[in-house]
Amino acid sequence: MIRLFSAVILMLLTALPAAAQSFAPKNYPDCAMLYAKKALSQDGGMIMRRACKCRYQDPKASECKDFTQAALDCIISNTGAAERDEQAWGVERACRNKFPAK
Repeated sequence: MIRLFSAVILMLLTALPAAAQSFAPKNYPDCAMLYAKKALSQDGGMIMRRACKCRYQDPKASECKDFTQAALDCIISNTGAAERDEQAWGVERACRNKFPAK
């Protein structure tokens, strides 16, 4: 009985990461709908749309050269909660500094 319980728990724990990944955006429209539209500040929405564009649509664009993929993921994950424009720019700067481009 304990082995069965342990096996079920193990199966659930291994399935969780796969389930979480299914909610991640796979293209620019999904990213914009999931994240940019929910931004709490105007500049936060603009930063999120640019991050979505650079991550999913046009990574070679001139406005994307200062961002690594890790920095873009950081921006997408964290900018939406910024209530004021200054906070959104702070998140953008922090992500760029934490994951610098070459």
